[in-house]
Order: sequence, then C-alpha cells, then structure tokens
Amino acid sequence: MDTNLKKVALILILIYIIGLLIVLRPPPKHHEEIKTQKVIPDEEVFIAKNLGFLSDGKIDQREERIIKKILPLYKYRKGIFNDVNVTNPEKFANLCSEVYATLQTIPLLLRDDMLRFLFAESPYTLEEFSKRVAMFNLKVREFMGFYSQLPSNIKYGIENSKEIYKVKSLDEYIYLVSELRNSLAGLPPEIIDAIDDMQNITDGFEPREIKIFLMGLHDIREKLMTNVTFDDWFIMNSKHFKITDIASTFSEFTKEQRTDRIPPVFKGDVRSLPNGTLQFEITITDNANPPLKIVIGLNGERDEVDLQTEHLKEFRLIRIFREWGEYNISIKVYDAKGNAVSTAFSFLHYPEVFRINFNNSGYPFQRARLYTKQEIKFMWIKASEYKPLQVYQELYPDLGFTRYGKINLGSSMEFIYEDARRKFFIFYKKPLPFYSITPLHVVYFVNHYVHSYSTLIIVHSRICGYDAETQAVLMNRFFIDFNLDAWAVPIPASLRSKALNHIELLVLWKTPLLVGSNYRGVYLLGKDPYVTSNVSYYPFRSDWPKKYATATVEIMRLGLLPYRPEEWTMNHFYRRFNISIVPDYPLKNLMNEFISGYEFFSPYIAFRFDYAYVQHLLSMARKGDLRLLDELNRLEAARVLWYRIDGHNMYYVTGYSPDYIVVDGNGSFYYHHMRRSKMFSSD
Repeated sequence: MDTNLKKVALILILIYIIGLLIVLRPPPKHHEEIKTQKVIPDEEVFIAKNLGFLSDGKIDQREERIIKKILPLYKYRKGIFNDVNVTNPEKFANLCSEVYATLQTIPLLLRDDMLRFLFAESPYTLEEFSKRVAMFNLKVREFMGFYSQLPSNIKYGIENSKEIYKVKSLDEYIYLVSELRNSLAGLPPEIIDAIDDMQNITDGFEPREIKIFLMGLHDIREKLMTNVTFDDWFIMNSKHFKITDIASTFSEFTKEQRTDRIPPVFKGDVRSLPNGTLQFEITITDNANPPLKIVIGLNGERDEVDLQTEHLKEFRLIRIFREWGEYNISIKVYDAKGNAVSTAFSFLHYPEVFRINFNNSGYPFQRARLYTKQEIKFMWIKASEYKPLQVYQELYPDLGFTRYGKINLGSSMEFIYEDARRKFFIFYKKPLPFYSITPLHVVYFVNHYVHSYSTLIIVHSRICGYDAETQAVLMNRFFIDFNLDAWAVPIPASLRSKALNHIELLVLWKTPLLVGSNYRGVYLLGKDPYVTSNVSYYPFRSDWPKKYATATVEIMRLGLLPYRPEEWTMNHFYRRFNISIVPDYPLKNLMNEFISGYEFFSPYIAFRFDYAYVQHLLSMARKGDLRLLDELNRLEAARVLWYRIDGHNMYYVTGYSPDYIVVDGNGSFYYHHMRRSKMFSSD
C-alpha cells in the first residue's frame, strides 16, 4: 500500500515539473524578412547615369545587362561617353562588347594603343561608331595575322615601344608590321633567330627603328641567301650588333675574313669499332674562313681529309682501319686562310673482349707478365729482412678495449729472422743436419717461436692476419734457405658466425698443414679443429658460401706477395727494393688508420670469377699442390695488366666504372675493354 502511494506521488511531481517547463518557455521569435537593397559599384552607377537609367532611382535587369556589357571596355577607356554620342544604349553595349572581345586577341601592352587608333577621330555618332567597330575588328585580325608570325623578341620589342604614339593610324601600324613580316619571310629559320637575337630590340622596337631595320635587311638580304659563309658568320655574330646596324654586318664580315689570324676550334671523339676501324667524329668551327682540311696522325702515319666546304661550322665522320694496339693520335685542322690548330692524345684501340696471354704471345696488350722464380724469391728474402708495418698490443692506457699500436719495424725484421734461424737449430734439443730438415720442422718451430718468445713480443700481435703474415714471411724464407718443396699461404675462415672474420695459414706440402695464425697449433689439413666444429668453418668445407669465392682468392694471393700493397708498404717496401707491383684498392695508408684488425683490401675488385675456377684453386690447396703459386702469379699478372690499361683510373676518379676481367671455369682470363671511345678538343 505504501509503495503504491509513493509511485503516485512521484508521477504527480513529474507532471508538475513538465507543466512548469511548458508555462515558462519563452515565446518563439518571429523572423521578419529584411529586404536589402543591392549595393551598386561606383563605375556601374556612372555608366547608368550616362545612359539615363537612374531617372526612376532603380536599375532593372535589362539595364543591368547593358551596363555589364559596357563595363569591361569602360575600364580600358574611361572617357568612352565623351567619344560616342549614345542614342541607343543596347546597341552601344553590343558594340562595346565586340570591341572588348577583339581586345582580348591583342597582347596586353598593345591594347591601349589599339583603342587610341579606334577613337582617333572621336567623337562619333552611334552609327559612325558602329562602322568604326566593324572596321576595327577587321583590321585587328589583319594586324594579328602579321604580328603572330614575328619572332618572340621582336614581338616583345614592339609591345615595349615608347614611340608608338608617333604612328597616326592603325593602317600605318599594320603596314609596318606587315613589311616586317614580309622582310623576314623566306629567310632560313636560323637567320630569323639570329636577327631576333640582335641588340636593342626587347627594350623597345620603335617605329623609326623598324624602318631603318627594313632598309638594312633589304641591303644584305641577297647576301644572306647566297653567301653560305656570311650566313654562318651572321648567325654566330648577330648578337653583337644593334638591330638598326644590320646593314653593317656584311662589311664587318669581309673585314674579319681579310684580317683573320684566329685558328679554327674543334671537338669530337674517336671510337673503336668491332671490325678494327677507328671512327672519328669531328665538329669544326671557324670565326671567318671555312675549314680547309683535317690531318690525322696515327703513330706517325698521316691521313689527310679535304673538307671542300663554304660553311664556318662543319661536321665530319672519318673511318680509318688500323691494327689493334695503342695509338698516339694527333689531329690538326686548317682553315682557308692557313690558320691551324692541333691536339694530341693516346688511345687504346683494343677489341671489346680479348684473351689474356701469359706466354708472351698475341698483341702486346694481351700479354700479362708473370713474376719469375728469381723475382719471387728476391721478394720473400727482402720481406724477411725488412718489414714496413708491424702491429702490437698496447697495454697502457686502459681504454676498456684492446688498442693496437703500429710501427715501421724496418730492418729489425732481419734481426728477428737471424734470431729465429739461430734458435731453430737448438730448438729440437739435438743437432739437426740440413738433409734431415723437413717442412714440418720449420712450421712447428716458427709457430712456436712467434707465439712464445717474450723477448720478441713485438712479433706476436694477437691479430690473426698480422701473425699469419709474420709466420708466412719466416716460414717461406726458411723453405728458400733449406731448399724445401713447401710454401705458406694465408686462407680465410669463419669463427662462430657466418661472416668471413678470420685468417689461418696453410702450408702447401705433400702433407698439407693447417697452422694457427694468432695461436699455437699445427694440424694435418683435414684433421684440424674446423672439421669437427659446428660454429667455425673454412673454404674446405662443402658449405663454404659462394659469396666468399672472390675474397678467398684475394686472401690466398698473399701467398705470392708477402705484404699487402697499401700506400705505406708500397713506398717503404716494394719501391725501396725496386719490386714492380700495383697497389690494392682502395689506395690507403695504413699508418694513418686506426687499426682494430687485419684490414682487408680488394685487389680483384674488377675480376669476375667462375665458381669452378675458385673450386679448382681450393682443390690444389687441399692437395698441397705447389702449382697453386703459378695460378696466384697469373692472377697478379692479370691484375697488373688491368691496372696498366684502365684500372688506375678507378683509384683517382670518383665513381669510375673500370674495365673488368672474367676468369672462366677452365682458368682462361678474358679482358673486357669497356672504354671504346675517347673525347678530344682543341681547347
């Protein structure tokens, strides 16, 4: 019962509140329509007054249309109501609209002058104005027909004219422009462009100047049409003359021809064609006298080409067959007055692809020179007597990471070698006669010596590449001294990753040995730790990535050269001992570099190896085949040939794309000569 009473009370309260809201709601606003009278611009009011449209204080739609037609022309000609006696506003509006439409076809800067011509004899009656408008429309079309055919600068000059007011009528103006158009008609486009490029045009081509120009062009027109040499001269020199001085150009031309002491200039290029032909493309330009002849010298042999031309600018394509080879080329050009200019340069006229020969056969450019056994022996003996770059681990200061210092060990290397040789004979605790020394004796001792002797700690750098380099120098000198059939060659490896980040030492012998580079260890190849390791591997594993094929060859190449030929080593070792060699890429001075490891260079950056060839080299290494050195010799000889022909440019020209060498699976070397042409000029 109580609950029902509460519900009834609540409903009554809600009804009461809703009733209050309805009673107290403000009355709706009644929006009255406010009619606004349109504001008329002053210009339209002025037009309306002159047409008598405001007599009733209003402008109806018809009157508004008439005003809108007149307004555009009124903005150009404020005094138009003084020029025309308007008796029929609608007809007057239509005529104004016609005039305005015609004005839109005229360049902006000429519109005021055209209106001046239209109203030159005002005031007009409406009928007179109608006839004037009809004639005006016809004549403007005639004017624009001539004007539109004029070259751009002359049109711009006419538009900028400051004395057009001196022209009394549109007929006179049309005559001037038509004569201008007619005088240029029939001239070659190059001559018209040259005239358009003359001085004093764009700042205002005045009517009096047009008349002077027309007379001057008439005087030389026939010469421009018949004298080819003057025609070319005019095209080259018109920009130096005022438009009103065009008549004087021919006399200036003949004067320059008589007194000419300036030789011609030329530019072009020479190209090797596949059939052995040398193709020359030459463009010659002379200032006043036509080019007479071209004389081409090829290693002293002369070829002469008579040009037989009247033009000052001449292009010739000349083809001369010559045997493949390197040519010293000279090009000399004469003009008809006897003035001459020449240039000289060398050019490699080689086939696009040719085989590299290592047996001194074929053309000279095919021959790659191998190092002789005596030269290789000399190189390694000197390497054991002199070392230009030695790295050592610095103990102080403590930087939180290993820091390496570097010195030029120089002739101290000879002391190290002599010390090692002396200790070798007492290392095995008993006398070691020469006839019983084996490569294994040498390898084990050198590996132990480099990583053990605290008195010579400088020899042990703890960087794999440098320690492998030191061991290779000592081992190979021992092999030479004891006449042993063995040789030490660096090889790449990977430690605990898939990246090439380590170097070991491989000894080629009837029983190949793997020698630890920066640690003590000598193993039979195939019985070494790499065979059983799951994280480290080297090129003799079947899964050695193909992408390391080139890097593998480049590291093994250091079995032929004792030290990387970077700039410091080039200067302080190879050149010191007069050893012929070319630098690795890029050309860098390691003495200026922060060393954190054995820095790798790219000697074979322009080589493309067939994977089968790399596998062949690795197979020879696995068997301990000393003929691997012959292949490394061939690689270096091919690199020297590449460097001499074209590769040297890569070291000094940013972004240079050099020739390249392809080594196929059979071990044949092919040179791809990309530089088929060369530009030249007389400058």
